[in-house]
Amino acid sequence: MPNAHPLKRWFPRCKVNLPCTVIWPDRQFRAKTVDVSYTGLGVLLSEAVDVNVEAKVQIPEGIWLRVQPVYLRQQNGSGERYQVGCKVELVERGEQQWMNLCYVTRW
Repeated sequence: MPNAHPLKRWFPRCKVNLPCTVIWPDRQFRAKTVDVSYTGLGVLLSEAVDVNVEAKVQIPEGIWLRVQPVYLRQQNGSGERYQVGCKVELVERGEQQWMNLCYVTRW
């Protein structure tokens, strides 16, 4: 019997609102996570950025991620706020903490 509620993603996203720092080669921003999964995350920034350049994300729990931004979207109704979707290329530090943060219970 097929699953009654199959998951749309291999690794579902978790809504997680944590402060973080996003670092590009030429600048860095204080940001907040919007959602996370083992393979990606969304962050909320105060200004638009170049999504064609690799970046690093540092989360206070000791998690350091090397990411590739894949999209930039302006948030409706939130003034000058931009959501950046990122693909996780490498967990540089805090791999176990990252796995714990992204854990989703499957039924």
